[in-house]
Amino acid sequence: MRSRSVAALLLVVVAVACSDSGPAKPAAAARARAERVASKPVAVRLKNQLQTLNYILHTDDAERIVLSFVYEPLIGLSADLQPVPALASRWEISGDHRTYTLYLDPRATFSDGRPVLASDVVFTLNKIVTTPSIQFASWFDAMDRERTKALDERTVRVVFKQARVAQLLAFTVAVMPEHVFGRGDLTKNDAVVGSGPYIVKRRDSDGVLLEARENYWREKPSIRSLLFRTVADDGVAWLGLGRGDLDAGQITNDTWAHAKAQPELRTKLRFVNVWLLSYNCIGWNLKHELFREARVRRALAMAFDRRAVIESLYHGEARAVTGPFTPDQWANDPTVDGIEFDAAGARAELAAAGWRDSDKDGVLDRNGKPFAFTLLIPSGNAARDQAVIFQSALQSVGVRMEIGTMEGAAFFDRVLAGNFDAAFFSWVNEPDPDPYGLFHSSQKAPSGLNVVGYENKRADELMELARTEFDPARRAALYHDLHSILARDQPYLWIVQVATKWAVATRLQHVDPSRGVGLFHHYPGPFAWRVDEPQRERAR
Repeated sequence: MRSRSVAALLLVVVAVACSDSGPAKPAAAARARAERVASKPVAVRLKNQLQTLNYILHTDDAERIVLSFVYEPLIGLSADLQPVPALASRWEISGDHRTYTLYLDPRATFSDGRPVLASDVVFTLNKIVTTPSIQFASWFDAMDRERTKALDERTVRVVFKQARVAQLLAFTVAVMPEHVFGRGDLTKNDAVVGSGPYIVKRRDSDGVLLEARENYWREKPSIRSLLFRTVADDGVAWLGLGRGDLDAGQITNDTWAHAKAQPELRTKLRFVNVWLLSYNCIGWNLKHELFREARVRRALAMAFDRRAVIESLYHGEARAVTGPFTPDQWANDPTVDGIEFDAAGARAELAAAGWRDSDKDGVLDRNGKPFAFTLLIPSGNAARDQAVIFQSALQSVGVRMEIGTMEGAAFFDRVLAGNFDAAFFSWVNEPDPDPYGLFHSSQKAPSGLNVVGYENKRADELMELARTEFDPARRAALYHDLHSILARDQPYLWIVQVATKWAVATRLQHVDPSRGVGLFHHYPGPFAWRVDEPQRERAR
């Protein structure tokens, strides 16, 4: 697509140079400028290095963002998080909520021109369950594989062994072509053949270049090419946004607080504030001898000053969380009390658990072993700044915490392997929350995302019941009970929900976020973006 726009620009230049009719007309010059502006890729920041673009294997949000441009989901989400047609133009749900019949859009094709078939859907869902996909397997673990089948080329029937309330939203997954991934080992196949509006043109250590598909089956997006650049350092990203090297990128709350009111910046950047369905937390490896006792984990939570984090790091643009739901989700129980900062109380609780500074070296010990551990964090200022505040507070109560920083993909691999003491996470909830994948005992890593190894029989029962309870009030009550148990057990130190800040170049128009999922993962979302000529170009 880029070569075509360059060729068009050269034709305009040659025509002007060879014309005997004098200077170019304003309209021709405007068209030439428009071609030049449109041919420049829209550059979007990714905070983490991509590890894979295999849809079933991906785990990171940066990967998910890129894949959302390459793959269409079976069912999409609107800006207000309601299901909308995508690959499936319509669907039917049986009265017992166990059978879903999906009718694929007859226009739908993969980027290699082959049609998207019902057999591709069945293939993908089976691979999600059998590979298994860490990201999606728990969504389809109740699928009846024998009864799930293609009824014809464009109709698929998916049957489940039990009815689940949020099952329809599980179909926001993409479809992988069986003719590409059905041969050999899918986990080693690095092909990227999707049904979405873009194809991967180039991928290297700096990021991924996407170009619009010539043969896309829906309305083509106006952005011809997108460059997703990996910029882990927030300071470097901010400089890139100021220079115009990046058109959109997440920025820190500190940068946002200082920059949003500067008139000279607002001429070239727009500042977007988004509340996502996500929260920050510290997960304790419950196999580690330091963290096996809930009373000790609660004591550590008493040493975390959320108020200081909210005010000093986020300028008030964050909210304390007390459990696995964000504050404005219906599943959240606002009556569950958070553990307030109390350094003296933390020390007293640890003493009651047998931790004392017997050798007077400033670090608590028990049975000759010091209370010392490493908090693993992904690269980035937010995690580091919170970790430093926690480190200082823990030192005052006699606990030594080292901070280990790793690049995003390597960080996640290590956590999945269980090779950590404690780790800093930012989890994103689904529009209809289901904490089963994070906390049910059947979902322990590496096959699931219960990376801390949490196990509680009553919590398991509540999560199982909530998945199949269709009465909203009773389902809310189940999740409220679960919230209370998790707040008591503290498998995570629950921290804050942060308002995510983005800076967007003014040349990029119609960047309208969704409350809950942000700039991406909804319709029309980024597919409605438009590139406008810079003010300086229009003035010429």
